[in-house]
Amino acid sequence: MFFEHVLGALQKGDRLFLLCTLCAVLVPCGQAQTVKIDFDHGFDFSKVHSYEWRKHPIFEKHSELGERYSTAIQLVMNATNQQLRKKGYQSVSGTPDVFLTFFVMAKDVASTYTDMIGPSGAYGWYGWYAPPVWTVTRTEQYLEGTLVMDMIDSPDAKLIWRGSATDSIKDFRNRDKNVEAAVKKIFNKFPPKKKG
Repeated sequence: MFFEHVLGALQKGDRLFLLCTLCAVLVPCGQAQTVKIDFDHGFDFSKVHSYEWRKHPIFEKHSELGERYSTAIQLVMNATNQQLRKKGYQSVSGTPDVFLTFFVMAKDVASTYTDMIGPSGAYGWYGWYAPPVWTVTRTEQYLEGTLVMDMIDSPDAKLIWRGSATDSIKDFRNRDKNVEAAVKKIFNKFPPKKKG
């Protein structure tokens, strides 16, 4: 049914319908969290049962960053503990199988959008033979947050797994949900499966 409407709009030249359809499909895609995972394919993750938190070296060198991101740090630790407990891993202090450390940061981002508006609302690609068209430019400011989670083999102090997530933070009231969703996606396929 949907594709019949799109095909009909293409045949009739209904550019407004096509533009609205395209926006409805693409806008949610652009706002999703970006998650990347990398790991040591030679490491046997079935040996991992416990972990211990370690402060990231960047937070050790720059204590002001730890203070600035203290709420985010606590949110990440809580969400990670919850996800790993669900998978049967145990947080310990002493002799863990792996160490967990992470870094969070946020930067200001500004996106500028220009919309063309004509007498009938949004106007399309062939405006050169149409009534006058005005442009409206708007700037949207938000924070882009990044979380990088590292897992280090306890005896060797070797990086064995890294997960990262990037997301736009437009409403600070939902930051706990953003962090929980990012951590859940990062650990979704943990432990990694051996190919074979």
